[in-house]
Amino acid sequence: MAVSDKKMRVSQEEAAAIDIMRFNKAEKRREVSWRKQIGRLKIHYNWRSRKNLWGRFGGGWNWKLGFQAASRCIIINLLVCSLRLEIADKEGGGET
Repeated sequence: MAVSDKKMRVSQEEAAAIDIMRFNKAEKRREVSWRKQIGRLKIHYNWRSRKNLWGRFGGGWNWKLGFQAASRCIIINLLVCSLRLEIADKEGGGET
C-alpha cells in the first residue's frame, strides 16, 4: 500500500503547509534572479512579484528598505528587490 493510499492524521498547521506546497507547485513563481562574479566579488540580484504567495521577501513582506551586513557579505534591500554583494574566499591561501 502506497503512502498516498493511507489516511494520515495531520494538524491544522501541517494541513496549511501542505496546501501551500501544492499551491506553489501549481502556480508559476514570478521572479528575476541573476548572479555574476567579478574576481572575488559575487553579485546576486533578486526580484520577485508582489503577487507571490509569501510576498517578495517571504513571510508576506512586499516592501523592504535597508541593508544587512556580515563579515564578507552585504545585502541591500531596495524596496522591491535585493542586491547581495559577497567576497569569496581566496583560493590556495595556505590555510587548512
